[in-house]
Amino acid sequence: MKNKILKFKATGPLFLLFAQYTSKIVGPLVSLLVVRYLGPEEYGFYAAALAIVALLSFLPDFGLQQSALKISANNDFTLSKIIKSTIITSVTYSLITFLIMIIWLNIFDYERKVYLLSLILAFNFFRTSFLIVSTTMLQIRLEYMRLGVWNLIVNSSQWMLTILAILLKAEIYSLIFWPVFISFLLSLFMFLKEGARLRIFRREGFLSQSILTNLVGQSMEFGAGGSMQQLYHRSDAAILSATRNPIEVGYFTVAYKITDLINFLPSVLFNQVLYPKLFSWSKNDREKYLVSYKILNNTMIFIGASACSFILLFSEEITYLIFGTREDFLSTLLNIMVLAIPFRFLASSTGAILTTDNLIRKKIKFQFIIAFINVGLNAIFIPIYGAISAAILMFFTDILLLLGYLLLVNKFVTQSHFNRKIFFQIPIIVILVSCSVLFSDYNLGFRFFIIILILSLFGFTYWISLGNKEKGQIDQFLFKR
Repeated sequence: MKNKILKFKATGPLFLLFAQYTSKIVGPLVSLLVVRYLGPEEYGFYAAALAIVALLSFLPDFGLQQSALKISANNDFTLSKIIKSTIITSVTYSLITFLIMIIWLNIFDYERKVYLLSLILAFNFFRTSFLIVSTTMLQIRLEYMRLGVWNLIVNSSQWMLTILAILLKAEIYSLIFWPVFISFLLSLFMFLKEGARLRIFRREGFLSQSILTNLVGQSMEFGAGGSMQQLYHRSDAAILSATRNPIEVGYFTVAYKITDLINFLPSVLFNQVLYPKLFSWSKNDREKYLVSYKILNNTMIFIGASACSFILLFSEEITYLIFGTREDFLSTLLNIMVLAIPFRFLASSTGAILTTDNLIRKKIKFQFIIAFINVGLNAIFIPIYGAISAAILMFFTDILLLLGYLLLVNKFVTQSHFNRKIFFQIPIIVILVSCSVLFSDYNLGFRFFIIILILSLFGFTYWISLGNKEKGQIDQFLFKR
C-alpha cells in the first residue's frame, strides 16, 4: 500500500489544484481587508485603477501558454528554443499592453491618483509574462509539484505583504506598490531559476523564426477565444452596473464570484494539467485521446452535479457567512446560477477537445455567436428585470454554449461523447439534484446527512457509468506501472 501511494502520479496535479484554489480563496479575503482598510473614497481610486488593469490583463498572455504547449507536443523543437521565443513574445505583448493603458489613461483624463496607481499595478503585466512562461516550462516537463510550490510562493508573498502594510498603517501607494513589486521580482526569479535548472539559456540560437511565426499565429487564435470568453462572462455585470442600483449589482457580483470559484476547477484542470497530454495524444495516440474525452465528459458531469447539489443545500449558510445576515435575494441568485455549473463543466471538457484538435477557429466563431447572443439578451432584459434575468440568461447561454461545442465535436472529431451507461445515470443525477432543492429548508444536521448520501451516490453512479477501458485508463493515469 505504501509503495502504491508513493507511485501515485496525481500527487503533483492535486497539489497544483490545492495551490490554485488557495490563491482563489485567500486572494478575495485579503481584498476584503483592503476595502475595509482604505474606506470607500480611497478604495474608489484603487478600484478605478484596478478596473483598467484587469480589463487588459488577458493581453500579456493572449493564448501564448496554449500555443507553446501545442508547439511542444509536436516534438520538432527543443524546450530551450520554445521558451526563449515565448518569453520574448510575451514581454512584447506586455509592452504593447502597457502602451494601451497609457493611451487609455490619457484619453479619459483620469485623476492623478488613479493614474499613479495604474502605473504601479502595471507591474502585473510583466509579472504575468514571467509566470506564464515559467508555468509553461514546468507544464511541458510535467513538474506539477514544483509549479504548485512556486504558485504558492509568488501569491502568498503578495498576500502577506498586503497584510503587513495594513498592520503598519501604510498609505495607499505603499500598500499597493510593495506587494505588486515584490511579487513581480519573485516571478522574475522563478523564471531565471527554473530556466537555469532546465538549461533554457544555453547557446543554441536565441530566436527561431519558425517558432515565433507559429507561436504568434496560434496565440492570436487562442487569445481571440479567451477575449470572447471574457466578453461573454463580464457583459452582464457591466450592463447591471449601468442600469440598476448598486446593491443589486453587489448581490449579483457576490453570487457570480461564488460560482466562479467552483468553475475555476475545470479551468485549472485543463489549462494547468491536461492540455499538454491532450495535445500530445491528439497527434500521437488517437485512441487514448478519444477514450480520455469520454472519461472527462463523465467526470465533469458528476463533479459539476455534486458541486451544484452542495450549493443548493447550503446557499443560505454561504450567504450568511459572507454578510453576517440572511440575504434571500442573494440566495435566489446563487441557486439559479449554480444550476449552470454541470453544463459549464461539461462545456470545459468538450471545449478542450476543440482546442487541442486544431478546431480552435471553429470554437472561436461559435464563442463569438454566443457572446453576441448573451450581450444582446442582457441589454434587453437586464434594464427591465435586473439581476434575476442576468442569472437566468447565464444559465440559458451556458446550455447553448455546451450544445454548440457538442455539435462541433460530433461533426469534426467523434460521435461518441459518453459511455452508453451514462444515459441510464442521467435520471439519477437529475433526481439527486432535485433532492438538494427539496431538502434545502430542513435543519442543518439533516442536510449534512443528505449531502453525504448524495455525494456517495454520485461517486457510485460515476464509477459504474465507466466502461472497463475507461477504468483502465484512469488507473494508468493515476498510478505508475
